[in-house]
Amino acid sequence: MSARVLLRAKWRTLANLRRSAQMGPTRLAVLVVMGLLVWLGIGATSLWFLGKVVAIEPIGVVMLRKLVELVLLFVLSILTVSNLIAAFSTFFLADDLPALVARPVTANALFTARWAENGLYASWMTVGFTAPFFLAVGMAMDAPLAYHLRWLLALPVLATIPTSLAVIVALLLGRVLSARRTRQLLVLLATMVFTVLFVLFRQLEPERFVDPDQRAPLLEALGQVQSSPTPWLPSAWVADSLWGALAPVGEVVGHPLLRLVTGALALFFVAGWVFRGTYRTAFSRAQEGQGRQAGDREHTRPRRTLEAITAALVARGGHGHPARALAAKDRRVFLRDTTQWTQMLLLVALVAIYVVNFSYVRSAGDSGIISANGLHFINLSLGGFVAVAICVRFAFPAISLEGRAFWIVLRAPLPMLEVLRGKWRSLAVPLCGLIGLLVTITSVWLGSGWLLTAIALGTVVPLTVGLTGLALGLGARFPRFHIDNAAKIATGLGGVLYMFGGLALLLAVVILAVAPTLGVVQWVEHHYRPSLGWVALQGVAGVIAVGLPLLVGRIAVRRGARHLEQHGINA
Repeated sequence: MSARVLLRAKWRTLANLRRSAQMGPTRLAVLVVMGLLVWLGIGATSLWFLGKVVAIEPIGVVMLRKLVELVLLFVLSILTVSNLIAAFSTFFLADDLPALVARPVTANALFTARWAENGLYASWMTVGFTAPFFLAVGMAMDAPLAYHLRWLLALPVLATIPTSLAVIVALLLGRVLSARRTRQLLVLLATMVFTVLFVLFRQLEPERFVDPDQRAPLLEALGQVQSSPTPWLPSAWVADSLWGALAPVGEVVGHPLLRLVTGALALFFVAGWVFRGTYRTAFSRAQEGQGRQAGDREHTRPRRTLEAITAALVARGGHGHPARALAAKDRRVFLRDTTQWTQMLLLVALVAIYVVNFSYVRSAGDSGIISANGLHFINLSLGGFVAVAICVRFAFPAISLEGRAFWIVLRAPLPMLEVLRGKWRSLAVPLCGLIGLLVTITSVWLGSGWLLTAIALGTVVPLTVGLTGLALGLGARFPRFHIDNAAKIATGLGGVLYMFGGLALLLAVVILAVAPTLGVVQWVEHHYRPSLGWVALQGVAGVIAVGLPLLVGRIAVRRGARHLEQHGINA
C-alpha cells in the first residue's frame, strides 16, 4: 500500500464532509465566506499598518524589513509548538493506526502519509492566515512578481521544517518513554521551544523602530538590515529571500531560498530515517504504556464500594445541587488529566510574555503612529483575541472530553441545559478573572488612565462570558466524543466555526464600543456635551456592546443543549 493510497483516503474523508450531515453544502459555503472575510480583514489591516510604517521617513523601509523578520519568527514559533503537540497523537494514538500497522503498509508510505497529515493539520491555519500579511507587504512596496512567487513557495516550505523536527522528537521520546510520559514531556518541550524563540524574538528589539529617540542613527539602522541576529534560523532565510526581491540591501551569502529548500528536504529524509529505525518499537511501547497506565491505577488504588463512596459524600455534606456536583467532577478530571493541566504552563508563559511585551506598544503611541485612544482599542482587541484563543482550547472541548461516558450525564436527573449552564459558570469565572486582570495590567502600563481602564474592564468581562458560552455551545453542537486529545477536538468544523464566530463577535463589540467610549472620554475629560440624539445613539451602542456577547452565548448554550438532548451520545 503506497502513501498515495493513504493520502487519498484522508482526502476522500475531507471531501465527503460536504455531503455529510455534519457539514453540508450550506454550512460549507458559510464557512468559506467567513474564512474569506477574515482573510480579507487581515490583509486590509496589514496594508493600512504597513502603509503607515513605510511612510515614516527616513527609515520606514528599514522598519518594514525588521517587521518581516518578526512576523516570520513568530510564525516559526507557532508552527513549532503546534507540531510538537500534535506529532505524538498523529503517530502513536490515532484510531486508525492499529489497522494500518497490521496491514502490509511499507514504512516509507506510512511515514509520508503521517508526516503530511501532521503538517497539514498543525500548519494550515497559521500559513493560510499569515499569507495576507505578506501579500500586503508586496502591495505596500509595489513588489515585482518574483516577490509573490517567493513567499508562495517559502511559507509552505518553512512549515515543513517544524513538522520534521516534531516528528523526530516524538519518535525518539516514544522509543524510550511511555505514552503518558512522552505526551507530558512534549508539552514541556513545546513551552521551552517557544520560550527560546521568544528570547530570539526579543533580540530583534522591535520597540527601537517606533521609538522617536532611536531613529536618528540611520547608518546604524541600515547596518542592522545587512545582518540578522539569528542567521541560522529558517525564518531568517525566508526574510533574506523575500527582501532580496523587494529592496536588496547588503550582501547575502549564497541563495537563502535554496538553503531553505535544501534544509527542509534534509530534515524530511532524516525524519524518515529515524522513523524506519524506531517506529515499530515506539508504537508498541506506546500501546503497552496505555494499557499499563490503566492497570497500574487498578492495582495501586484501593477499590471502594458504592456504599462507601455514598457514606463519605454524606459525611462531607454532599455537593448540594447536581450542577455543583458536576462542576466538582470537572475540576477533578481537569487536575487528574496531565494533558490538560500541563498545558496551563504554556498558557501562563504566553500570558506573561503578552503582559511584558505590551509595554512596548506604548512606543507606537509616543511616536505618533497610534493615538492614546487607539492604544486603548488595541489593548481591548488583543485581550479579546486572547480570550478567543483560550476558550477554543478549554471551553470548546468541555463536552467532548466527557467521551463515551457521556451517557452517564445524559441519564443524570438534570436537564441538559442546566448541565451546560453549570459548565458555563465554572469556566466563565476563572476566564473572566484572567482576561480582566490581563487587560487591566496592560491598560495601566499603557498609561490609559482610570477611565479607559474601567471602560476596558467593563467591556472585556461580558465579552469573555459571551465567548465562553459561544465556545461551549458550539462544542456541544459539534461534539467529538471519540477524540480524547483536547487540542485535536478544536480542529474540526465546530472549532473553525467558533474561531470565525468569536473573532466576528470581538470585532463587532470593539466597533460598537468606539462611539460610547469616545463620548464618555470627551464628556469626563473635556466637558464636551453632544446633542441628546447623539448621546442616545452612543448609549444604545454601549448597551449592545455589553449585551450582544451575553445574548450570543445564551443562544449558543441553548442550541447546544437542545442538540445533545435530541441526539445524545450520537450527536
